[in-house]
Amino acid sequence: MDLVAYAQIEELDKIAERNGIVVPRLRGYRLMKDEKPDAWDYGDKEVECVEALCEAEPFWDPNSCCSLFDDKTDHLKDFYLEKAIDEKGYKKYTSVRWDRIHGWKRKVLKTFIHNEKKRVEKQRAAWNKYAGRDDVLYIHARIGGDNWFHYHSQVDTKPWFLEKVDDSYDGTYCDIYALIDPSSEVVGPNT
Repeated sequence: MDLVAYAQIEELDKIAERNGIVVPRLRGYRLMKDEKPDAWDYGDKEVECVEALCEAEPFWDPNSCCSLFDDKTDHLKDFYLEKAIDEKGYKKYTSVRWDRIHGWKRKVLKTFIHNEKKRVEKQRAAWNKYAGRDDVLYIHARIGGDNWFHYHSQVDTKPWFLEKVDDSYDGTYCDIYALIDPSSEVVGPNT
């Protein structure tokens, strides 16, 4: 969830309203004129992917919609990942122990990492395409992934719709880019 966008709902709702923009399950707005292109970091996608596969039920299934958090999954993560203790004394995984991942597990992991990096790149490319433009409103909504099927006709058929991309961190959210009239953000005494 984009907390910066969430904090701007009240402030930017009038602009959306003036441009006829209504999006179900709205979670926030940003004016793209205030944003800069970004060379997003993949973070530590390899470590995140191994953690997700260790917690997956069934085990090592990248398409699992269930996760387990117990001693067994902690043991699996400790086996497949290097860890260090941070300055606050918490355990933090730092790298993948590739020497312990072989065969089908290695193939699944490499494909999973590749796909996750592609999702990040797709979201970053859309952001960078519209960053700095004064005629684009970014809309964060909880209609990504499989939810899009139920809501897309309320969004992608509208004249203001430019593009939609699923959030790379949580695919149930999405970023929607909408064309706005730049003069609609002028704040007057009766707004």
